[in-house]
Amino acid sequence: MNKALTDPLFFVKAENWQRWKDSHGNKDIVIEDLEFKDFDFSGLDFSNVHFINCLFDSCSFRETNLISTNLTRSNFQGCDFANAKLIASNLSHSEFRKCNFEEVNFLTAILNDTSVINSDLTHLDLQSFNLIGITLDLCDLRKQNLAGKNLSNASLKRADLRGANLDKTLLNHTDLTDCLLSGAQIKNTQFKSANLTGIDFSGADLSRVNFENAKLRGCDFRDSDLSGTCLAYADITGASLFNADTMGWDIRDIKCQYAYWDRDSTLKTEYQPHEFERIYAESLIIELKYEFRLTANEIATLPILIEHLQACHWGVSLRLKSVKDIAGGALVQLVVDESGSYSLNELEISLKEEASRIQYAQLALRADRTMQRRLKESIAGIKEQFWPRLLELAAEHEIDQVRNFCVLFIDLKDFTQWSEGVVSEKLSLFRGLLKPILAKWKASYPNMEGDSLRATFRSAKAAVECACMIRNVLMSAEFELRIGIDLGHVNIVHNEVTNQSDLEGNAVNMAARLESMAEAGDIVVSEKVKHYCEQESGDFTFYPHKGQLTKGIGNKKAGDWLNIYHVHKK
Repeated sequence: MNKALTDPLFFVKAENWQRWKDSHGNKDIVIEDLEFKDFDFSGLDFSNVHFINCLFDSCSFRETNLISTNLTRSNFQGCDFANAKLIASNLSHSEFRKCNFEEVNFLTAILNDTSVINSDLTHLDLQSFNLIGITLDLCDLRKQNLAGKNLSNASLKRADLRGANLDKTLLNHTDLTDCLLSGAQIKNTQFKSANLTGIDFSGADLSRVNFENAKLRGCDFRDSDLSGTCLAYADITGASLFNADTMGWDIRDIKCQYAYWDRDSTLKTEYQPHEFERIYAESLIIELKYEFRLTANEIATLPILIEHLQACHWGVSLRLKSVKDIAGGALVQLVVDESGSYSLNELEISLKEEASRIQYAQLALRADRTMQRRLKESIAGIKEQFWPRLLELAAEHEIDQVRNFCVLFIDLKDFTQWSEGVVSEKLSLFRGLLKPILAKWKASYPNMEGDSLRATFRSAKAAVECACMIRNVLMSAEFELRIGIDLGHVNIVHNEVTNQSDLEGNAVNMAARLESMAEAGDIVVSEKVKHYCEQESGDFTFYPHKGQLTKGIGNKKAGDWLNIYHVHKK
């Protein structure tokens, strides 16, 4: 009967096949090792039939019933499956080359180690397929929705995935050599140990994509976003990297013999082993966890720890980044500025192993009271020897510095009319009331001279808040005062009379002029103070006025009118 099946005319009439199939009753129909060329099987019922290791060349299966059909190890070349039903069919180890799958129903089909090559799959919904290990070389997969699918161990060599959705797709150990991926959505995609040789990623958003241990030789990353991308252990030899955003990328143990950084990818830059990683890696952070909170004396031993680690690792340079408390202990972070000839992964392991030995020594120090006392005495000696000079240097450094400050100027009204007996008492009360308010709003460079005060603030909001509180407190104490505030560059200079740091500049002079334009109980501010204060807060109301200068300041002359503002808190 196998001889009849090899006659194309046998299948011309559907009843021939159906009669033959019915004659087998409930027995399995197994057809093995036959070749079919140019056969028309359109509309036939092949359900539950076993075609094992058969060859179908240029055959038509249009609207054919292939439900639960076993097509294991069969080969299909140039076949037309339009509208065929392949529901629950077994396609394991079969190969389909240049076939038409338009409107085919593959629901629950078994695709173990199945190969579909050079075929148009744009009309298929692949979401219900098990695609692990499948071969889709040269297939047209444009705009396919493969989001969240697992295509690990698959082969997609030279496949067309332009515009496809690969969001959270697993492509681990997948061969994507020379694949077309332009316009594809590649977000949170996994390409671990995948072969992506020669792929054009130019202009793509690859941020936070996982390329760990992937083969990326000759890939084009020009103008792409590689921020936060994992390229650990990957091979990017021959890659083009012009204008790529590499902020925060992970390139631990990356392999790169050469790369191109110019727009045209013509200037080759060669690298020795681990050299690319040392040059372009983000600084390695070494985290040392302690199961106890660090005391001041233990923190003082950290420079010794750093020096020891550097001595044990030739060419390595470390610095302390932070010390902070965590649940149940402390965390010390060290930054590796220079990694010597080490790979970063090897260096991290080695540094942590050596640091653990020193951490045990720090723990032992806690139990040695004699050593603790000697350490404390040594630190106190260092402080006594160097701290006074450090304070002097800090003061010297401030001189001639130019900073942007908000300057507040206060003057008490009718101070000269106070009787000699109450002046000292009132000034003492005036200063006593001001000090806690200035401390609350973190005023800097406060200077009290007689009945006036000048202070500076980092923000306009803080200056105005402080001024409002001072006005309320001092007026409640029956002081009449005027306040002016301006914002601008201030020079920090050395006052030869007081032998302390002092301030000068247009902002200082303008604050004094604004104070003189105020009435008793008024706070007058400049236009700049109003602008920045409104940017920071909506807690104040500014009433516009005009004020005339009696003395020139900067490029403003005496007699010029200024836009000034009276301030009230809402």
